[in-house]
Amino acid sequence: MPALALITNDQDLYRQFRDALEGEDWSVHQRAPNEASEEGLSQEVIVLDGADPEAAAWRGTGRKPVLLVLDETGAPDLGEAADDILFRPLRPKELGARLERLLIRTPLENLRRRYATTFASVTLGIVVLGRDFRMVFANPRAYEIVGHRDGTISANDVDRVVAPRDLARIRQALDQGQYPRAMDIQFVRRDGSQILCSCSFSKLIGAEGHTVITFEDVTEQRETERELLKTMEFLESLIDASVDAIVATDMEGRVVLFNPSAERVSGRDVADVIGTVTLEDLLGRSSSELVLQRLVAPGHGGDGRLEPTMLDLLDVYGERIPVQLSASLIYEQGEPSAIVLIFADLRDRIRVEERLAEAQKKLAFTEKQGVLAELAGTAAHELNQPLTSMMAYAELLLRQSEPGSPAAKAAEVLIREAERMADIVRKIGKITRYETTAYVGHQKIFDLDRAADASSDSEAKG
Repeated sequence: MPALALITNDQDLYRQFRDALEGEDWSVHQRAPNEASEEGLSQEVIVLDGADPEAAAWRGTGRKPVLLVLDETGAPDLGEAADDILFRPLRPKELGARLERLLIRTPLENLRRRYATTFASVTLGIVVLGRDFRMVFANPRAYEIVGHRDGTISANDVDRVVAPRDLARIRQALDQGQYPRAMDIQFVRRDGSQILCSCSFSKLIGAEGHTVITFEDVTEQRETERELLKTMEFLESLIDASVDAIVATDMEGRVVLFNPSAERVSGRDVADVIGTVTLEDLLGRSSSELVLQRLVAPGHGGDGRLEPTMLDLLDVYGERIPVQLSASLIYEQGEPSAIVLIFADLRDRIRVEERLAEAQKKLAFTEKQGVLAELAGTAAHELNQPLTSMMAYAELLLRQSEPGSPAAKAAEVLIREAERMADIVRKIGKITRYETTAYVGHQKIFDLDRAADASSDSEAKG
């Protein structure tokens, strides 16, 4: 129940107050002017009898509202001590309304008088809600944020300014004695558009049941934050989906980012790497020093960049993995703050290159064998004709010579060697594979017998 302190020696006035407020939620406490001071009064409102000769001596601090009661004699010189003036005779309804207004406005009116310029200069919107959730004060910036002018919105129009869902949230928090900080609330402007404001709530000292709300428009800021969050999530997904290992370290070399491909290549778990594993642990001392040196040197991709370089990455067991590494420095305000490294695992590529080289070698060998077989067939065909003529003339010469004569012996030698040559030509005609054998020193010559035998075996198996 609110109470008022009546500063007077007039008992009749005291009775009038009691009668006028009978049945109201007000209690009246009388105090003599020479004994009363604002610091010693616990009542919420002070009523000063202006007809009392000692009334002019009253000096308050302005922390509590003062209602000055006057009659036809006029008012004493109280300066700014009086917040409101009421003339006799007392009218109960008017008295109650004046007291309620003073109770609600206090200490708001004192704040207005003392800090009017400050409130008008603050870039934050300031609104004070009373016990009944009515707006009892708003600074110019508050009106500007919600698109209203002073006088275009009443104390009861909180639901016009705050979106219904968020209004329910505010009521629930305040009913539970909670005073949230930086709470995002949807405000409705006069033109119907909605804005998002960051609101902080606090008790109004000296006015029980009153709440101070400070707020600022953060619509663009939140939209920017959402866009940045979407961009960050996209980049994180891109990094996670990369087939190359992506690692980031701070300037001390401690790992701060380790994507799934880096886990797969190195065999390390990200939970065991972040903040504990260093660049030296991943590359070894010499390679890590080489990377750092080349990053700051101009001849390897530019200042702060390292072109793709072949290095070895150390896995969780210390085994070396061939990788192609590129790196760059990340700058903040002109100073390097992090190192980003991209590793491409070369093991599969090296295996493919080895298989390709082997296939090329086999292809070249196959081509060589094909050329050799064609050459052998051509040579056998071309040699058979002159060899046949040689054998025919040698046999003719043998028939025409006396047995045992030198001519007959020469003919026999010619026939024998011709038959030998014919056997060699037959072997040449069967060649399909390239076979060699050792000759004098380190030289190698074509092994005709092995090549012919291999060809015969292949034909037999076929």
